[in-house]
Amino acid sequence: MLHMEQTQTASYVAERVSEAIKEHGVTVVWLCERTGIPRSTLNRRLTGAAAFDMNELDRIASALRISTASLLPVVSGVPA
Repeated sequence: MLHMEQTQTASYVAERVSEAIKEHGVTVVWLCERTGIPRSTLNRRLTGAAAFDMNELDRIASALRISTASLLPVVSGVPA
């Protein structure tokens, strides 16, 4: 089981990816084809059953032509 903060982060990222899919007017199938992420894997990530890894987020961001950072939570109190 994931630690509470990890679970919250995974849920936040899944929500952001879902929002980005909707905002860009694409489907999960389209995203899977562009990223090479299997549909079953992407569905598990989007439902929160498993967390995205950075490689997956990079591929998703690239396919949607957005920054990977836009899919991640902002960390406060961390020096730049």
